Amino acid sequence: MRKICTLLLALCLFIFIEASASYAEGNIKATVSDSQVIIDGKIVRSNGFNIQNYNYFRLRDLASHLSGSDSQFDITWNNAQNAIEITTDKAYSAKESFHTPYYSSGKLYEAKLSTAKIIIDGEVHSIQAYNIEDNTYFQLRDLAQVLKFDVSFDPGTNSIVVNPYLPEDAYQAIGTGVGKDNIVESYFSRWSDPIRSHLINNSDGTFSSITADEEHVRIVSYNKNYEVTSSKELPLELQYYGAFYSGEKYNFIAYGQDNKEENDSKEVIRVVRYDKSFNRIDSVSLTGGKSFTVEPFRSAAPRMAENGDELVLHTSRLRYATSDGKNHQSQLTLIMDTSNMSITNDTGEFQKNHVSHSFDQFVRYDGKEHVLVDHGDAYPRSIVLHKGNGSQYKEVDLLRIPGNTGANMTGVSLGGMEISSTHYLTAYNKVNHSKVRSFTNFEMVGLDKDVRDIMLAVVPRSNLSGSAVNNVTIAKYTSGTDHIGSVPKLVKVDDDRFVVLWQEFDQQRMPLGVKYVEADGSGNMVGEIKSIPKFVLSDCDPIIIEDKIVWFADQKGKRVFYTIPL
Repeated sequence: MRKICTLLLALCLFIFIEASASYAEGNIKATVSDSQVIIDGKIVRSNGFNIQNYNYFRLRDLASHLSGSDSQFDITWNNAQNAIEITTDKAYSAKESFHTPYYSSGKLYEAKLSTAKIIIDGEVHSIQAYNIEDNTYFQLRDLAQVLKFDVSFDPGTNSIVVNPYLPEDAYQAIGTGVGKDNIVESYFSRWSDPIRSHLINNSDGTFSSITADEEHVRIVSYNKNYEVTSSKELPLELQYYGAFYSGEKYNFIAYGQDNKEENDSKEVIRVVRYDKSFNRIDSVSLTGGKSFTVEPFRSAAPRMAENGDELVLHTSRLRYATSDGKNHQSQLTLIMDTSNMSITNDTGEFQKNHVSHSFDQFVRYDGKEHVLVDHGDAYPRSIVLHKGNGSQYKEVDLLRIPGNTGANMTGVSLGGMEISSTHYLTAYNKVNHSKVRSFTNFEMVGLDKDVRDIMLAVVPRSNLSGSAVNNVTIAKYTSGTDHIGSVPKLVKVDDDRFVVLWQEFDQQRMPLGVKYVEADGSGNMVGEIKSIPKFVLSDCDPIIIEDKIVWFADQKGKRVFYTIPL
């Protein structure tokens, strides 16, 4: 018995010595991970390894896939110091053709502890790494701590998820589905499209996103931690989504459909009233015969506003063919009584506030009268403001646009309209019109690059005359700068405090960040222009939530909320 125990003890000791020797040499077994890898919203082809139940990733794969993101880094090999040198916030610059090695699933691979030093931004870091067939693999969670990216595991899809580092005051939404990318671009369309992303405050302390695609309107509510608390989906009731508005007591959505056959009795626009939980209550419809409409919302960004039981939808339409055989486009303004959901104004071919063509539309209420702003390219060819009640209006050109009547290219884009205690303010951008020799439907002849200044048009509420209009330059981009400014946003903080925001791009039209500046109720800049690197704007107009300007952007399968503390 003693001999058997002695033999067993010797055997165990031998195994222990062998195992210790193997561990000391740093050689252990690794298997190819069966999890898919998602980096910055995209599924990538990359072989990770499972080593002692931890996920390890090839450093060059990670650098390549994160290049261009907020967590990008470059890698070089320092032969003299036997060191891997990592430089953060720098694009991956490997000159060899990128190739992810192939490894067989289920096969055991030998992983040997790396002896190379790890130097990040000049500082030596103690990070365990393994060499597998001449490639260096790091544990993702170790790298995440020093390279500032987020890593998580999604058991539902068996996915390793890597997301770039978010800048301060930006928060990724938790538990939400995301549709198409909605970030702003550095290219300027001749006309507008319906706004498909909205953000509203709720009475229970939550806030909700409202997004629309070709089939549905989706409502997702969030708590203060940007976690989903509820969601709901509404089918489009007609062919097109037009506009959303959150009123004092109700929510409204405008839908529309084509009427190419010019059927007078066919419904072309339907405005649906919902309660604050988006339960349908009722609706009101407009027919083709009442509005001469063959296509609603044509080249438009429809918007709504209310005053008590009166609701205005300001949009555009393509009209019935006229004697010249053409279908002309113009604005269309609907005034509704929401107490009985009826249309109360004349919606005929030429309304009192006629604008043709109208490529963007804004509406706000000033007491019992509504204030409309249109981007017109013909009659009139201007940024034009109307103030009235549906039967009569005062009109003023905020900016007259040079060029031939009806030439679609105007070099102007509108971004916001608000009312202060003393003035009407409209945010827009524009090219240097003096450099344009002629305007056509497709180009501005003589202009090398479509670069635009950020502007505010300001007119007193008490004096709607052209001589009283003041066009204020907020940021100059047309005189030598290499950067490009987007269509600006305009946020109302209170009756005498406003914020103008815009995206800035480099020469390659890559986003650099968001710029913003405060303005008073007369349109005067207050303080200096401020920059927030790595922020992005979207078609979601920012709102105020608890002393913060807030909006969201959908990009690469993620929804990020951006905030600016006031």
